Amino acid sequence: MLVSIIIPVHKLHPFFKECIASVLAQTHNNIEVLVVCNGELKIEECKKYLNSSDNRLLFFKSIEGRHNARNRGFEEAKGAYIQFLDYDDILYATKIEKQLHQFSFNANCTICICKWKKFHKNISEYYILPFEGIFNETILNSQKLYEMLGTFGGFIATASWLIDASSIGNIKWMDVPNDDAVFLSELLVQQPSILMLPEVLAGYRIHSQNESARRTKEEFDKLLEGWKVIEKNVKIFENNYTLQYLLNAHIYLFSYSRQIKNYKLVKVVSNILRLFIKRNILNLTN
Repeated sequence: MLVSIIIPVHKLHPFFKECIASVLAQTHNNIEVLVVCNGELKIEECKKYLNSSDNRLLFFKSIEGRHNARNRGFEEAKGAYIQFLDYDDILYATKIEKQLHQFSFNANCTICICKWKKFHKNISEYYILPFEGIFNETILNSQKLYEMLGTFGGFIATASWLIDASSIGNIKWMDVPNDDAVFLSELLVQQPSILMLPEVLAGYRIHSQNESARRTKEEFDKLLEGWKVIEKNVKIFENNYTLQYLLNAHIYLFSYSRQIKNYKLVKVVSNILRLFIKRNILNLTN
């Protein structure tokens, strides 16, 4: 079973070498690794930096932007399953193998999500996922996943996914900081069966250049746009739990706004009040 691992990269950094090493060390070795150089990074620079003769490494070029690189990678991918991975994150050696094994017993499922951990320098750093409750059940539908996120909080790290390629169709990555949540919301509109694998098999690296660490008005506007798309997609599953999921996000936006001199604070507060009232009305009518 061929699995396509899509890695956008815009600069050369030791994080990238660690990421590639973790991918090439997969115990499921029937993979193609699509390295998509975007922006000013040239393919030849990338090849020279990695200095690998592994023929599973395939190199492509895209215009600037992680979203453009991921979309280009998917256009070129030939695998039955897709692993999206950022250049600074890491996969455990058995990640792909164990998720494919889960799919083999649950043929009707199209997404498998494993546990992940945050780390700074070394993947062995101590970490406990603060919202482990989302793994209380083995198979979830879209509404149940949103309900879990509303109840326990948190997000789903991109590195933790493995996706049936046929379920992606024409879904595109957006140029927003919360691109992972937006893309997942587009997948969940299709109401797939989702496998939840309660084992840590991916690492999400925390460093100063993470997309989520940027604090600018431009990034804030993009973040708002992303949550607007997510709210539209979540609407078909609307209940007090899914509204709580959206509320949690807007409470984070409130804090973000305060950090950039109350930029669009009135809009954020208005959204919080709207969602709060809607959730309470639903509570009263149920």
